[in-house]
Amino acid sequence: MKEINCPICANTLSVRIAKGRKSNKLFIMLVCGKDGRHFRGFITDQTYVRKILEEQPLQGTGIGSG
Repeated sequence: MKEINCPICANTLSVRIAKGRKSNKLFIMLVCGKDGRHFRGFITDQTYVRKILEEQPLQGTGIGSG
């Protein structure tokens, strides 16, 4: 996968799987690795998120049953 850089500091953005507080739906979060206040973006299209998760199973995302 190609690297995506922060528009503020040019540091590489980290990609994480996150879960909505109210909706409980999974989404993909992109956040600046240096300072999360610089950039934070979300991909919420559930069809796309499901496709990505099928290709790359959840590992080390902090999401689990316990």
